[in-house]
Amino acid sequence: MHPSTLKADLFEQLLNSAPIELGRYRTLKITLSHWRYSFADQTVLDFGASSGLSISALLYHGAKSVIGVEPDQSRVADGIVMLQQASLGGRATLLHVADTRSLPFKDECFSFVLANGVIEHISQPRDEHIRELWRLVSPGGHLMINETPNKYLPKEIHTTNLWFNHWLPKNVAYRRAVRRKRFASERTDWDSSGWRGLGYFELVAPLTDYLLIPERTRAIAFQKNNYTIIVGKPLMR
Repeated sequence: MHPSTLKADLFEQLLNSAPIELGRYRTLKITLSHWRYSFADQTVLDFGASSGLSISALLYHGAKSVIGVEPDQSRVADGIVMLQQASLGGRATLLHVADTRSLPFKDECFSFVLANGVIEHISQPRDEHIRELWRLVSPGGHLMINETPNKYLPKEIHTTNLWFNHWLPKNVAYRRAVRRKRFASERTDWDSSGWRGLGYFELVAPLTDYLLIPERTRAIAFQKNNYTIIVGKPLMR
């Protein structure tokens, strides 16, 4: 058992009163268990880290340290407290970054970058965000997109639970969701609600010199209608 395991379990205990987040945390730990060779004993970037859930999961599986970036300042404040309560503050850094299209790191400085349940909440087009993440991946490193809805599957389960809605033009999909009472008309976050999901070709279109890494967690990802996509940056370019 890795020494971080005992500490990271304290974070799970903090989620006992939040069953949805607890379920997400446990599922992420299962997913990451198949990929720990990619980040064990490394400093990792967690993009869209929210309140530290994915930071803790990465540390659970042996990341040396994790830097998380998050545009929501209140989530950063909550996450710093939770990570300290879980005795992870010494190896976890959670930063507020208002514009995540421009991150305060040098080129190719992370061997592993995780975006967990994040990309679907970025309004399209997403090319700038994806290129920025790829800029930070070192040669031989990996970018992992996880828990993002697969838009190629016919039912949209993230926001509206409607068949085919995520294949429609944005305004048509919005009106249909409101008419079917699957999205409240008073809400103003349609663009960032996650309804569109992500397609593989949308992810890789902004990238250069990438390698698709065969997935090891297909059964888990498909069951949730979510992606786990790993792309690697070649050592020689």
